[in-house]
Amino acid sequence: MAKTCLMMGASGMAGRWIQWLTEELGDRVEIVGLVEVNEEVLAEQGAKLGLRADQLFTDGMEACAKVQADFCGIATPPQFHTALAIAALDAGMPVICEKPIASTLEEAKAIAAKAKETGLPCAIIQNYRYEPNKQEVVRIRDEGRLGRLQHIVGRYACDYREHGSWGKVWRHDMDFGLLFEGSVHHFDMMRFLSGGDCEAFQGFGWNPEWSSFKHFSSGFYLMRMDNGVHAAYEGNSSAAGITSCWHKEYYRLEFEGGTVEIGAGDEVRITRVGQEFEVYQAPALEYTGHEYQLQEFVDWLQGGPASATRIEDNLQSFALVIAAMETTEDGLPKRIADYLED
Repeated sequence: MAKTCLMMGASGMAGRWIQWLTEELGDRVEIVGLVEVNEEVLAEQGAKLGLRADQLFTDGMEACAKVQADFCGIATPPQFHTALAIAALDAGMPVICEKPIASTLEEAKAIAAKAKETGLPCAIIQNYRYEPNKQEVVRIRDEGRLGRLQHIVGRYACDYREHGSWGKVWRHDMDFGLLFEGSVHHFDMMRFLSGGDCEAFQGFGWNPEWSSFKHFSSGFYLMRMDNGVHAAYEGNSSAAGITSCWHKEYYRLEFEGGTVEIGAGDEVRITRVGQEFEVYQAPALEYTGHEYQLQEFVDWLQGGPASATRIEDNLQSFALVIAAMETTEDGLPKRIADYLED
């Protein structure tokens, strides 16, 4: 039997969620309630879904009180995640939510505490983990094909020098837009590729004079993981020339027996000392990105394994965003355990 869903959001990324849920998981998921502040979008999406007027809402709290669903999907701007997620969990609905978890670490912890209190599944989207080249790198690491992993270098660089070019104007106007809208993905990727959690973190952020952003658009950050792997990250939303933008981010992993590089597409490049480099296509995945995670979450609801990006795990990635913000402001190294003590 299909799982019923209360969907928070209907435009932008939320509109893509609706497409994935109805087209890719249509035999497993039925949207029975929809929340959207834009009444025109709400009516349009509601009509496409065949929803009645009493299944459409402009207020998420009202929807949580009136709609009975097997789970709640949240794809709203981050500042609304906490209140909506807690209301859904209190109403007995498991939650799957867009990244970042929330606007502050305290709010993120509040959602995690509510999930623990209710015992309900709660997962956060980290779609970039579920691409063929990233999954292949993890297999190379786990199978020991190149021996032990020493360090990782990651680069994200997009040319958003024109105001509004990053999809929404508010991304250019918010504080720490690079970290909350961009690096939240890449810090999680460093954890995923390294196979460890970050112990120590330090770095710098800045805003070049030609930036279209009101706050920091660029940064360098260093991480030491608890399994001995080190990582270096370059983030740049004011890039010109050579870019490594969304789905084309560059990662280089230095192993005991060689180097692995991935970037645009699904190619994997391996270089060993004294040998010609090897390039091949990573094995395809049945589902990628959001489709993989939505499928994984529904599997969890039906008795399968918990989502890899369940909220208690994803707090580790979100803590890196907060540490990056603070080390940018004060220049001091951060101990990630300090952010997660309670």
